[in-house]
This record gives sequence, structure tokens and C-alpha cells, in this order.
Amino acid sequence: MTHEGPSSLSYPVRGPVVLKYLGQLGLMLAVLTSVPFGVSLLFGEYGISGRYLAIIALLILLGFPLSRLAVPPSLYIHEAIVVTTLAFLLSPLLMAFPLMGAGLSFEDAVFEAISGITTTGLTTLTNLESKSGTFLFARAWMQWYGGLGIAVLTVGLLLEHGIATKQLVEPLPEENLVTTTRAHARRVLAGYLGLTLVGIGVLWMVQLDPFQAVILILTAVSTGGFAPFDASLAGLNSLPISSLIL
Repeated sequence: MTHEGPSSLSYPVRGPVVLKYLGQLGLMLAVLTSVPFGVSLLFGEYGISGRYLAIIALLILLGFPLSRLAVPPSLYIHEAIVVTTLAFLLSPLLMAFPLMGAGLSFEDAVFEAISGITTTGLTTLTNLESKSGTFLFARAWMQWYGGLGIAVLTVGLLLEHGIATKQLVEPLPEENLVTTTRAHARRVLAGYLGLTLVGIGVLWMVQLDPFQAVILILTAVSTGGFAPFDASLAGLNSLPISSLIL
């Protein structure tokens, strides 16, 4: 009687493919990180600016060569899921470094970054009103692009062509997955950005502090809820404005 050897992985994840798309996402994250970097310059918080600049430089130095890797023109769905998972794991670790410049411990900074990028909105912090403008904007900004990323991935990866669980190991041509996901991303971005701009404009019209309006709308559109007050929307002391945001 013969014994079968240990079963092998039938559908391995191809490292170069994963690295290529992680590199592309890294370059996009570098662009997104330039926004709080600019805000830190406006507030004159140059210590935090240096931290953001270091992260941007690291993302470019790693992302550019990885994004140019020559890989097959097909992408497995399970590889796309691996890329997505790694992106949501690595991004908070990188973004924790600038947050530590606002006086957070490593653990609190990682928790805050994970909460922001995944749009869960949980926080361990108190006395938010005393935090720097750069910090308050950065956590709201993370929630905004985290929510955008989740929306794009949901639409692009799960809904495209009726992808079902049984198709997770089927290779799809690049134009059927990557290119169409980018097309979905452009559509989602247009709607997401439109809602954001309209929301900020409405809050400015009711004479809410412009900086608070930006933060509140960034977190409202992403349904994350990182408010610049310990009491969340109750800190506005205005039921009509709170209702507008909701």
C-alpha cells in the first residue's frame, strides 16, 4: 500500500507579483502622506514634518523599484487579497512614526493608525482639544483615505464580474482585474471627493470653524468618526450642525 506524500500548495502566491503591487500602493501612500506633511509645514511643526518626510522618502525608495518589477500580465484574486491585507498591515506601522512626533507612545500611535486606516474610529486618547493641528488632521486624513481604499477594494475586487468564492484561485487577465479596478477607483473617488467638498462647503456656510469643518467631514464621509473633541459631535454644542454632519 502506498502512502501519499504531503499535499503541496496548489496555488502559490507569486512573490514578485505581490511586491510589484505593494510598490505601486507604496507610491500612492507617499502621495497621500504628502498632504499631512504640507499641513505640518503650515502649522510650523517641523519635527513632525521631518518624520513625514522620512516616511515619504522611504516609500519612494522602496516603491519605485518594486513597482517596475517585470511580472506576468495576470493576477490571481488570492494574490490581490494578500496585497490588500499587507497594505492594511504595513500602512499603520509606517504612519505610527509621524504620530509619535505628537507625543504618543509606539503602542498608542499604532493603535490610532490602525483605527484610522481601517475607519473603526476607536481611540485611547483623551484631551484631544489640546493636541496639535497636524495630529488632528493626520488622524482624520488617515480615516478619509482608509475609507476610500475600503470602498474601492469592495467595489473593484468583490463586485467586478460577479467574483465568487470559488474564483479566488482563478487567474484573471490584468485588464479584467487591475485595469477595471482602477476604473472603479476613479468613479468612487469622484463621488467620494464630491461628498467631501460639498460637506466642507456646507459647514463653512453655517460658519463652523474651517479647520474643524475639514476634520469633521473627512471623518464623516469615511464613517470613521475621529472628531477633534473628546465628546465627539457633542463637543460642537450645536444640534443643527451635528445633525448636518450625521
